[in-house]
Amino acid sequence: MKLIPWRAIGYPLARRSDLQPWFGEFFDDGLEASNLPRAFRAGLLPRVNVSENDKEFFATIELPGLEDKDIDVQLLGKMLVVSGERKWEKDKKGKHFYRVESEYGAFRREIELPEGLVMDPDSIRASFSRGILEITLPKAQPTTASKIKVVPSK
Repeated sequence: MKLIPWRAIGYPLARRSDLQPWFGEFFDDGLEASNLPRAFRAGLLPRVNVSENDKEFFATIELPGLEDKDIDVQLLGKMLVVSGERKWEKDKKGKHFYRVESEYGAFRREIELPEGLVMDPDSIRASFSRGILEITLPKAQPTTASKIKVVPSK
């Protein structure tokens, strides 16, 4: 059983020294590639924009520095999954970097698709140009009402 220290009423819940290890871990000032807190440096996370019109649903994903062969797009149930990897080019011909803010590594983005889309993988279009992946999913067209003839049972 863990004991909880007693504090008088009005005593601050935590002193700065109590929080210092947590702040030190969260806002790591080490010599890393970015000045962002470690919690926000989990890896490459491409930006995604999602929109729609009357006939189609669109997902636009920013993937600078990649080529179409580096990107994998899949339809898994009701999820559109975009994955790939941006690799660090080791052959930099004698360059010594003082700061690197570009993101490298594997990524995976999952976009939950709304109801009413055509879930046929052959109907989905994906194009890649100038670092932007554009995915278009057609919406299912409502079927017209049909009259069904009722026949008497025997």
